[in-house]
This record gives sequence, C-alpha cells and structure tokens, in this order.
Amino acid sequence: MELTQLKYFVKLADELNFTEAAKQLFITQSTLSLSIKKLEDECGTPLFDRVGKSTYITDAGRVFADFARRAIKETDSGIRYVREMKGIFNGRLNIGVTFSLHDILNDGILQFTDKYPDASLSIIESNSVKKLEEMVLRGKIDFALTYATSKMSNYLESIPLFETPLCVIAKKGHPITAQKKVLLSDLRKYPFVFFPYGINTRMETEKMFIHNNTPIITPRIEVNDTGLILKMVGTGKWLTILSEGVTANRDNLAAVHISSRTGNKLKCCIIRPKEKYISLLEKDFIQIVKNCLNKKAV
Repeated sequence: MELTQLKYFVKLADELNFTEAAKQLFITQSTLSLSIKKLEDECGTPLFDRVGKSTYITDAGRVFADFARRAIKETDSGIRYVREMKGIFNGRLNIGVTFSLHDILNDGILQFTDKYPDASLSIIESNSVKKLEEMVLRGKIDFALTYATSKMSNYLESIPLFETPLCVIAKKGHPITAQKKVLLSDLRKYPFVFFPYGINTRMETEKMFIHNNTPIITPRIEVNDTGLILKMVGTGKWLTILSEGVTANRDNLAAVHISSRTGNKLKCCIIRPKEKYISLLEKDFIQIVKNCLNKKAV
C-alpha cells in the first residue's frame, strides 16, 4: 500500500465521482480505477459501490477513509518537521477564514510573507462556521480564523483571540445611526436582511433576543452571502445584524451597538485539529495574528 493510493482513495471518497476525482488528481480515470481496485484487493473488501454511473462509499470505505486521512496528515506533518529541522521553510499553509475577519488575516499575511518568502498560502473564505470546522476535520485546511460555537467537534481545539459585539449594520445617514445604542425591542419597526437559519451568526443573533426576553425578529429577506447582504444594507433600505468588524474599510456603513443584558458577543478564535503536529509555519502565523490583534488593542 502506497501513500499515493491513499491520496487517490481520499479524493474519490470526497468527490464520489471517478471522472471529477481523476481530473482533480491530474491522472486518467483508468489509472484511478486501477489504484482503487488494488487498494480494495489489499483491504479484502469493496470500498465503493458502483451503481450505474453513480459511485457510493461503503461502510468499510467510510471507516477506512478516516484512517487514510490521518495517515496522510501524519506523513505531511513528518515531512514538515524534517524540513524545519534542516531550516527549509518552503511549506504551504491552507487557511480558512470567515468574511468579517478578513482584515485581521490580511495584516497577518503581509507580515508572514515578508518573513517566509518561500512559503505559500491558500486562503478559503466561507460564511459558514460549520463548513470551516468540517474542512479542518477533513484536512482540507490546516486551521480556520472564525467564531467559536457551542457544538464544536471533540476532535478540534479552539484558540481564543478576542470577542466582538453583534451590532446593527446600517448605511451611514440612516436614522438608526443617530443613536449610540439601540434597544432590541426598537428593532421590530425596521426591515432586516439576515443569514439563513442555521448559519452561526444568525443563531447567535436569535440567542441574543432569547437571552434578553425579546421576541425574535423575522427578517424580510434571507441571504447566504455576506457581501450581498452588505450591498443590500448599503442601499439604505435594509438593516442587518452582524459582527462590528464587517464595517472596516467600508465608508458607507456604520455599526450601531445593541443595548442588551447578555448574549451579544461573538468569540473570535482559531480552530485546528487536536493533537495534530503544529508546524513552525503554522505556529508562527498564529502568533503573528495574535501580535496584530495586540497592536490594534493598544
């Protein structure tokens, strides 16, 4: 059994499509099929079911996929460790980030690339905290700069960074921006656009209303893209409730703080796999992000 076989297997397990998996691996479909067949022979059981043009992973395949991903991660970690011992810092970091934390990440990227000019970065943005957690678990990203959730997987660890308030986001000049703080009970008279139910920020917003014994606002519109929400708010017709940080570098928007007894803050953190070897590049990048935050706090 070779590491390449495991990588082919994991890619197929992710895509469940021989054509697409082969395309992403830059190999022919026949090469992929032969590799999977050899792997199944070694395991002594089918790892995939082929039904017509559809591919399904078997129970055995699903179990084996977890071991294969760990083996790939451990091997990659070993390679990083050996390279670092030799002073070779040309590795790659795959980082996830949620929309409102772009500016923090950008500051870190500038310093990191100056310090490690031979290292490469891959940045993936998602509005969904759950999706970022899944990507960390599946090894698609090394860590994510996002918000803490109450139901985070036991296989992940959270490195706390700071807390940021949920605010009403409005176009500058909107009547609500004349207030320093707004009561939750006063928000019902305005039209709102929110994330769909299930997105972390939406759920935290609803918790804020519940914790303050205030009826939850029903939004006029639901949108699953932060950029589009902010464009809609920028028309002056709608309001939204998001992290205060989304107004950074957006001169047309303002954040109005919400007067509430509790439950109006998001906890920014870095999530990464528990017990996974942390490379020097990853360790340094996280420290750079922390230093950037400390400078902003001064």
